[in-house]
Amino acid sequence: MRKRAWHLALLSVLLAAGSEIWLFATPTLDPPRVAGTWALSGTPDCGNHLRSEIRQWGGVSGARRICRAQYQGPAPMQLTLIEMPGTPGATAFDAWQRWPPAQPGKLGFYKGRFFGVVESPASDRETLDLFTSDVQKTLSGSGEGRW
Repeated sequence: MRKRAWHLALLSVLLAAGSEIWLFATPTLDPPRVAGTWALSGTPDCGNHLRSEIRQWGGVSGARRICRAQYQGPAPMQLTLIEMPGTPGATAFDAWQRWPPAQPGKLGFYKGRFFGVVESPASDRETLDLFTSDVQKTLSGSGEGRW
């Protein structure tokens, strides 16, 4: 019985390590330089740390990478793009489901392994929707939604 427990423990460690190696081998994506009629303004702020305001968003604690970028176009936009690992309980879809809908000047979305929040306090829902759709077109992965 002890030998079996030892083998199960070793297998668990190997699977966890393999999973982490796979995550680091998977290429990450920077925010798009162009999204429809919007263009990146400046250099995106990317890293692995969760800022205090982002920590409050549900479902993002397992984030692999976070980028915040500013865009100029028909209306100025701020994009926070969060790459999720895709492990159970830490998916972009999960983060999107926890995002509260109908916030003025904000729109949450997901596409594949990415959860994002678009912010533009002076923009209406239609403009936020248009920018979000343009960003989603640049991201890889299947499955998408927004609110």
